Amino acid sequence: MLVIIGLDALIHALAAAWPVAPMILLSEQFSHAEWIGVHAYDLIFPLFIFLSGVSLAIVDARPSTQTVSRGEKLVSAGRRMVVLVLLGIVYNFGWDWSWERLRLPSVLGLIGVSSFLAAATLVLFRSVSARIGVGLAIAVVIASLQLFFPVPGHGPGILTPVGSVNGYLDALILPGRLHGGTYDPEGLLGMLSAATIALAGAGAGAAMLSGSRYGSPALLCLTGLVVSAVGLAIGPFYPPIKSLWTVSFDLIAIGICTLLLGAARLLFDHRNASGFLHAAGDALAPIGANAILAYMAARFFIYPLYAPLAQLPLAWELAGLGALIALQWALLCALFAKGWILRV
Repeated sequence: MLVIIGLDALIHALAAAWPVAPMILLSEQFSHAEWIGVHAYDLIFPLFIFLSGVSLAIVDARPSTQTVSRGEKLVSAGRRMVVLVLLGIVYNFGWDWSWERLRLPSVLGLIGVSSFLAAATLVLFRSVSARIGVGLAIAVVIASLQLFFPVPGHGPGILTPVGSVNGYLDALILPGRLHGGTYDPEGLLGMLSAATIALAGAGAGAAMLSGSRYGSPALLCLTGLVVSAVGLAIGPFYPPIKSLWTVSFDLIAIGICTLLLGAARLLFDHRNASGFLHAAGDALAPIGANAILAYMAARFFIYPLYAPLAQLPLAWELAGLGALIALQWALLCALFAKGWILRV
């Protein structure tokens, strides 16, 4: 969430002010890969989806949910999906509410739909093998469409902005504008494909809660390394493309998210964790707790300030970006202290 409230803009400005190789490399990693490939910045969105799956597993394991019917659970998950889709549309419009700005897919919408699919899987299938089967089935469908569906005028297996099956289906079905022009990075197949990341998060969360060795920090880290290695291995034949949510990208994202979850448990859950780590966790908690509010507020009140700041001398731009981050953090801390958290 630090990235969402302005850390990326600050890093880019620092790279411009201090253009040495490490800063330039860091700035590149805080930008999306142009098309094929995975940068650190490309993993922020999947991490949100993965953690939404972890939270689904936590809720699913609560004793209070055992008495709730399947129908009620599905209705609750569906309501959350609708709210996130609507918030995403509002985010897309920004301050310009014109029909030309209408765009249905969004980051929040993709999180909502993919999380709903994962939640429905948890509700309808209680066995681990069945849930894994659903995830694998989704991956097979996505890979089959992207590699073998004959897109009219292009043919099968064209993983480009113009020739992909993602873009073909988005243009065929979705009303309004597409963010990528000929495709939408949060479009229909992306919503379905990202559900595998949410399901993986739910599996990691369930393993963690079970207390078995499968949820241990070390095994989570090892599993993450193996899964990401598989994604990288198939990359030369089926490239990782975040904008299309290819299965190779999903595998890399799942692996790294699982690795980060295991590393976080090693660092923060250990009883002998340092006071510095606990303090860092406490400082970041208010941002994560109000993630949706921070995301929406940044869109309407922070991002419009970037262009004017970029016109100032670099020193003033850096000071302004730092002040904006500090202001957002202070406000989120105040809300967190009062227990005012926007939940969907």
